[in-house]
Amino acid sequence: ERFPFQKELYNEAYNDQEAVVMKSTQVGVSAFGVRWALYHADIRGMTGLYVFPTARDVWDFSTARINPVIDASPYLRSRQHPADPDNKGMKGIGRGLVYFRGSESKRGLDSVDADHIVFDEYDTLVTANIPDAERRVTGSKYGLIRRVGVPTVPDYGIAGLYGASDQRVWRVKCGACGKWQDIDFEKNVDIERGIRVCAGVDCRKPLDVAKGEWVANYPDRDVRGYHITRLIAPTASLTTIIAASKKRAMYEQQVFHNKDLGLPFAPAEGRLSREALAAAQSIGGGYTMQPGYHGENLVTMGVDVASARDLNVRISEHLTDHKKRALWIGTVGSFDHLGLLMERYQVGMAAIDHLPDGRLSRAFAEKFPGRAYLVSYDGTQNPTDSRVLKVDEEMRHARVRRTEAIDAMAEMIRSQTNQLPADLPEGYIEQMQALVRVQEEDALGRRTVSYKRMGSADDYAHAEVYDLVATELWYYRTGVAEAQRDVYKPLEDFMEFERSNLANYG
Repeated sequence: ERFPFQKELYNEAYNDQEAVVMKSTQVGVSAFGVRWALYHADIRGMTGLYVFPTARDVWDFSTARINPVIDASPYLRSRQHPADPDNKGMKGIGRGLVYFRGSESKRGLDSVDADHIVFDEYDTLVTANIPDAERRVTGSKYGLIRRVGVPTVPDYGIAGLYGASDQRVWRVKCGACGKWQDIDFEKNVDIERGIRVCAGVDCRKPLDVAKGEWVANYPDRDVRGYHITRLIAPTASLTTIIAASKKRAMYEQQVFHNKDLGLPFAPAEGRLSREALAAAQSIGGGYTMQPGYHGENLVTMGVDVASARDLNVRISEHLTDHKKRALWIGTVGSFDHLGLLMERYQVGMAAIDHLPDGRLSRAFAEKFPGRAYLVSYDGTQNPTDSRVLKVDEEMRHARVRRTEAIDAMAEMIRSQTNQLPADLPEGYIEQMQALVRVQEEDALGRRTVSYKRMGSADDYAHAEVYDLVATELWYYRTGVAEAQRDVYKPLEDFMEFERSNLANYG
């Protein structure tokens, strides 16, 4: 009665190989995920894996959500035997069992050979460990996967998966005029009356959202994808949703779109615009990239290393007034080519990604001592340490805070102090726009800011960041060199002393 749109999830989607649910909060989908996992373990004797963002989430969810589901059902209680495991990390039920794990523990995920798996709160999982978890079902003849979560930004995480699915939407028929419609906040919510209404301009009668059906926008696609918003839950408080829509702070707008509407949201100032990138090109007068450099100015280079793609490179000539212009932007196939670029452009300082192949990156830094450093992102926030950049001179390794570094890179584009050539390489614009600045709340209610990737690649954006880091490393190196340089002064500057005339042959 509370969630009539869930019937298809139970009746039709329960046995599909894969399914995606992009949802808002408080629509009962996590309860569906628990029941789905328990069902396949109980009836079919399968081993399930339920993945949460953290182990702490597992403990809380087990206490607040899983145990009540079992305790409230005489049937499920009868399917638990005294010898079955029954703790916060594992539940025996019927002929099978379900493991509950946090995504931050690769070892915990690797320890389970599963037949079916649920990824809950998908966008807050530890992304690097998701492939490891998915591999746990590849050896099963079943291999069922459910991905569920509140979206954050477009084309990322659960929003990206929903975009690749058949994109099912809840379509409702107006009882007054007969118009079929997808439920949309702008079209179907009458803010003055505080009710859901028909989107028809000549109708606007109250709408019963319980009387709807799922319709796929792309029925030929193999994976079912559901978009579930609080607007289609008949008992959801519309007053609360309307109040959230009126808040204007960027973080509050993001919360409204993500958690009330179940939609991804990217604030306009959260990503580089095409207009800002075009302006950075025009400020340089439409120049083209150079085959080499033989001037007197400082030249820096930033290199992003991808695991399965070429090395992305940005090389800059530093002008006066804290401005720089790109001499060359592109990709090379090997570290040997990087060495040729160092000499061809007279690079004074290079910053290179330390991952994924740290061995090759370190060998490159050793080949150019004092002119090349490995760089890694530092995501930690130590309130007693305000340094954005930390340098280990002995290891030729620099750590830079990720969010602040990307902020600074983007600001140089917006302020037109980073000049771009007219002949940018293919994919550069898209990759520069791939990073989106978002604000979220952590488990303690603290507001955090980070960048998430939209799209398939962001290598050029990170190459730009590393080029900025190379600039700071140059000034760091020259500052250290100046501080360590021995300065000799005549003795008479320190004490009364008169030199002899012995050397004065005249």
